[in-house]
Amino acid sequence: MRPAEVMERQSFGQVIGYMGGVTVRVAGSIFNLPEKMVGVWHAAFSGEERDPEGPVGMVGAGRLGGEILASDLSNEEKIATFVNLLAGFNLAIGMFNPIPLLPLDGGHIAGGLWAGLKRAYAKIMRRPKPKHVDIAKVLPLTYAAALAMMIMAGLLIYADLVSPLTLTK
Repeated sequence: MRPAEVMERQSFGQVIGYMGGVTVRVAGSIFNLPEKMVGVWHAAFSGEERDPEGPVGMVGAGRLGGEILASDLSNEEKIATFVNLLAGFNLAIGMFNPIPLLPLDGGHIAGGLWAGLKRAYAKIMRRPKPKHVDIAKVLPLTYAAALAMMIMAGLLIYADLVSPLTLTK
């Protein structure tokens, strides 16, 4: 037995409000990612229950997609649920990418903005054109951020294998 779900058409304003709420929740999830990764660590290595609201890796995402398609939902519900899951992952990746760390696009954007600010300041103050911004100076931070992301990805894959998230219990 499961609760009845009804699909109904909503207005553009309702969809904008819903997506605003989803965006706020995703931003909160990104902000709380280090805390959530501690929970993933505990679930992977000490047998604690995985937080259903926690992060999931590539393996877990594939597993969840398979569970949706293998469920007893109608085809329309399967498609809607699967597309909703896929859209949620894409929204999370799209909101994570502008973080101003150099392995991400946000790091490159930050370097460009810094160069633009330097040029604008020099122009306003009637100073000579400044040197180019050398983003290679932040390579140690880049390496640290990339290493942290690789460790998180590895931990998520391991946790997805030993303590997977499931849609049904």
